[in-house]
Amino acid sequence: MLAAHPSLCSLSLFELLDDPILERIAFYLATDRFIGPPSELVPLLCISRTINESLRFRSDSHLYSQIFRYKFDSAAILRRLSWGRTTAHCMAKELLKRCATLTRIRNRNPENIAHLQEDLWTIYLMMLENDCKNMVQLRGWAELPTWLANVIEDKCQVPLQHPLSWFNDIEGTSLALWLLWMSSDEESVRHEDLFTRNKISNRLNSFLVQGHRFSSSYAPDSYFYLPLCEELEAEIPCTTGLPLPIVRDIVHYGRTITLAAPPLIPAALLNFVVRMEARLDDNPLPSAVARLPATRADATAMGFHIPHLTQEDVVDFHFHTRTRFFGDYNNLGSERLDSEWFRVVSCHDLWAVDRPLRGIFYHLGSLTGHWNGRALIPDLQTHIDVNMRNRRQNVQNVTWALERISCVFQEHHCLIPDEHMPAPAEAHGWGEDVLNGWLPRRLKIDHEADGLILHDPETGKTVRYETYHPERENHYSGSFKGSSEWRCDLPPQIVSEDAQDETVDDYDEVCEELLSGVTDIIITGETHERVGEAWGSFSFIGRVRPWDGFVVLLRIPTDAAHSYTGRWIFKGYIHERSLVGRWRETGTGVDQVGYEGGFVLCKVDETTVDAV
Repeated sequence: MLAAHPSLCSLSLFELLDDPILERIAFYLATDRFIGPPSELVPLLCISRTINESLRFRSDSHLYSQIFRYKFDSAAILRRLSWGRTTAHCMAKELLKRCATLTRIRNRNPENIAHLQEDLWTIYLMMLENDCKNMVQLRGWAELPTWLANVIEDKCQVPLQHPLSWFNDIEGTSLALWLLWMSSDEESVRHEDLFTRNKISNRLNSFLVQGHRFSSSYAPDSYFYLPLCEELEAEIPCTTGLPLPIVRDIVHYGRTITLAAPPLIPAALLNFVVRMEARLDDNPLPSAVARLPATRADATAMGFHIPHLTQEDVVDFHFHTRTRFFGDYNNLGSERLDSEWFRVVSCHDLWAVDRPLRGIFYHLGSLTGHWNGRALIPDLQTHIDVNMRNRRQNVQNVTWALERISCVFQEHHCLIPDEHMPAPAEAHGWGEDVLNGWLPRRLKIDHEADGLILHDPETGKTVRYETYHPERENHYSGSFKGSSEWRCDLPPQIVSEDAQDETVDDYDEVCEELLSGVTDIIITGETHERVGEAWGSFSFIGRVRPWDGFVVLLRIPTDAAHSYTGRWIFKGYIHERSLVGRWRETGTGVDQVGYEGGFVLCKVDETTVDAV
């Protein structure tokens, strides 16, 4: 019999266990409690130097990547990123970062302010990747709502000149407002005490009154064609949609990634509107409503001309027109947030020709259907006073009127090999003509059964756009079929044990874009008939910008009673089931501050959509 090796004689039976067995023991110990960081590993790692060397982070990335996948969601990142960013080593690194963030959130130590931006980004990305586990960790263990309330309060209490103040740190404020939206639901907003609700609303009001000062899109709305030429770098006008989102390099899954902070205005609007609606639930109707006809039939019998409000119209708007909260209503999980993710990771450079992480920005058929919501209309004179440079008006003096918007949209697609209708240049050289929905001013439109014929008299160009029917097996009138998906080029096995020690330089982003065959999207629409009888009728036409899925719609009054309002544009992004953004009148030049406000529309009928 061979003599035992002297070094082995000093080891316990536990220390002599094979590494795979030790790893499984460590895994089951670390995951015995799902919620919270794997703190149960600490006593095990302290048993001896031998155990520590076998199970420590530097020695066993596979163990920590498995713990990560047990405690956090990973489906989204496997779907969105190339395999070089999702190795065992990358996931182990992300586990360390998230555990540190969760611990700081739970402890709520004022000294952690140095990590505030990092923590806000980590939580925001966790929410974009949430398929249930991430939210449980954030809410159930880290108590995210309490921490977030403290962050917002702290940002509002520090002096305006402080780098992390509410108005000075737009990046942090934008992330905080998006997290407030993502962590809110109908019950939490309804049960907010009146003081808290009013305080939040007042703080959001400043952003909405002077929305032109804060980011509402990832690129200037005056540009349809992106990326920009290098010569335009110093010539971007101060239009609405500026300033642009702040760009930040952060470490995500162990590698540096460049991100654009999500625009602040849509988050401010969503949070503001749901609290306004909660107040409407508690407030009775104005006494003047009782003097209106009770129903549409009564209004007709009394000889009132359309449009004219009735009591049932006001009740429906006051009590039943509501914004949908953040949530997975269609059981799509994190997939419903893919567009948000791809905008953040690939819309940070207006001049970049190559965008390796470019993905789905707009789903074909997203706007098709019935949309319902409201526009916030500021008092005109107060709006002018607040936005005049030489006047110092309190933004809290601005009062809002609410206008109901209910419309039915259709999508029309220009299909290859046809060339789309060019977007005309703005008269003064500020990009394309956004104040006309990025469409020619003298455009003639012929509506056909399954499409549009667009003709521009100035250029002589005529183009046919096929109407998109999401409910049909073949979405178009002809036999055209094109791929409507985009995905990263991922191998079957994302995390390999053999790949856990690879360095980050061993991988490049490998992405594949499958063409949908759609070269341009035109949106047309009109006010829902029943709502038009009460609030006035309008037609809509506009476009979707392919660079980021930004929607611009031109609204035109179709009845004489509302011709005085003129033409307005509505511009924004689709966030889950809501189209959120800002409207403005078109009489003021694109390089000037116009009469404007916010709007939120929610989809009434859900239809099947494909990805572009």
